[in-house]
Amino acid sequence: MFRFWASDRHFQAFSTWLLGLGIALMQPGALQAAPPNCEQKAQTYAPCELTFDWKDGELGAQRSAYKDDLLHIEFRSPQARTYLIRSFWEGGHSLRIRFAPTEEGTWSYRITSVISRYEGKEGQFSVAATSSPGYVKVANLRHWWTDNKQPHLWLAAEAPWMEMSQAKFKSWLDARKADGYTHIRGVLLSGKTPKQLPQTGDGPNFAYFAGLDQRLLSVEELGLTADLLFADTSFEATHALDQWETRDPLINYVVARYGALNVCWQGLEAFDKHVGSRETLRAIGAILKKNDAYHHPLSSDTRGISSTLLPDGWANYLMEGSPQPDVGAIEHQLTTMPLIHVVNATEPADFRRELWQATMSTEYPSVSYAALQRPENVAAVKAWLKVMSGVRHWDNEPYFDVDGGTSMGVDEAEYVLYAPKPGHVEISLPKHKYQPYWLNPINGETIEVKDYRGEVFSQETPDATHDWVLHVERQGHKEAMLKSYKFESYEVPVYEVETDPEKTSFQIVLPKEEELDVSKPVGYEIKLRKANRATRWMQYMWVGEIVAEGEGTRLLATGAKGTFVFPVDLIQSEPAVLNLRLYGMNANGKVYELNRVVALKK
Repeated sequence: MFRFWASDRHFQAFSTWLLGLGIALMQPGALQAAPPNCEQKAQTYAPCELTFDWKDGELGAQRSAYKDDLLHIEFRSPQARTYLIRSFWEGGHSLRIRFAPTEEGTWSYRITSVISRYEGKEGQFSVAATSSPGYVKVANLRHWWTDNKQPHLWLAAEAPWMEMSQAKFKSWLDARKADGYTHIRGVLLSGKTPKQLPQTGDGPNFAYFAGLDQRLLSVEELGLTADLLFADTSFEATHALDQWETRDPLINYVVARYGALNVCWQGLEAFDKHVGSRETLRAIGAILKKNDAYHHPLSSDTRGISSTLLPDGWANYLMEGSPQPDVGAIEHQLTTMPLIHVVNATEPADFRRELWQATMSTEYPSVSYAALQRPENVAAVKAWLKVMSGVRHWDNEPYFDVDGGTSMGVDEAEYVLYAPKPGHVEISLPKHKYQPYWLNPINGETIEVKDYRGEVFSQETPDATHDWVLHVERQGHKEAMLKSYKFESYEVPVYEVETDPEKTSFQIVLPKEEELDVSKPVGYEIKLRKANRATRWMQYMWVGEIVAEGEGTRLLATGAKGTFVFPVDLIQSEPAVLNLRLYGMNANGKVYELNRVVALKK
């Protein structure tokens, strides 16, 4: 990147030059409530814009306002940080640059453009401070913070925003903000409304993106983070993302238009349900690495697990969408990245179990739109937030010395236990004085328990009609920890997987064939080799990969016994060879791996 400085004299001359060229805040077709002009009102972490016009004949016949990089600007902060921002086409002869300063003070910028009138021009503008905490980033390996280095509690709600009117969406959004959500999740490119597609011919549908701007700027104005899926399955079906000639200009356009907002990228809807999606995501990831100046977090939506994308080098957090708690629990032990769990259950009891069991594996929830149509689930999330907003969620790790449920905690400070079934629960603790309470996950009501000093907390749940949450904390110790300058309170554990079959406490009984007929359900079964306290409670996850096809692993099944249906569309050529892997985790959090190689026929 080049470096430059602009003097006050140069800045005044350049400002006069800009006005003479008619660079303005708004152009026809833009939003009524667009971000302000950067030179008139710029604030930290708030998008602002500059608009540039060109005259007939200035581009040349071979250049495309949509596909080509006609103009980009390098912005330089008072602390000498630089951000290279690409322009996007806004129709007619108009380009826009959307930028969000990250520091207060005087910023400088320099233009690079194929339009000779703009090439090499420099300028400055002042940026005022706001109370914004900044962008969301990965922290402490498996958790989140914002640019001001404060912990961030990820709680996302999904919205089909392009299927809602702006007024309806704004009302829905205000309700989610009041409920305590910090993220709003939605799709950028959708084909569900054929009369209003993101593309028209060989360019963007400006009306579509104007409507999308309204939704996303509403999210931004409320201080929420937007979790953005690039495309849903309906848009993927148009095949616009299959070839670089149509995919790359569209993704570049989206990144230029929305990269300055507080966003987390989430790839493709249910990527693991589509052949070829890994290669598409690899290409999208490369564009983001190059053109997202803010380096927002990257992952992809999935119905199984997204860790199969890690070898491609672009994802820096994980998502999983299985309703079975085995997946998140084992994935936590296998990886050292934050995990986002998409809660799709809609029945209240199932919803609570999925929400809380994922939380005990220290996954952060993203709640589906369908789930939030049930008032009981809205109340359950409020109950969840009542606990999670008061714990050291940025430090939590799974805690295994429990019976009657699953647990997470911060050693010596606090422990949260979820009992999916009522009855007896027991948790072993370091010997201190604790202030425990029970929480009803249905409505958030709490039942105080007298202070406890001991090493084993053992009680029955308050009643036998539903699930319960137990929170055991040392309030004084937690308050003292908050005075620490450290973000984390202890070294984050990294777990090793045992791959020696002789040391594994279980074995594969089914499938036993060396060749599997995947045209029908495949039976599987696991048998414990020995029973002991560690194996009193086991979790299992089956994954498979046809290495030659390059699609990566797919989640096949969970549990000790059952059947799975293999995604036969992954078999592009025969004979196909499947690398079948079984992960098993015992009650102490130890993970074992068994591998088998089998041939497939369909």
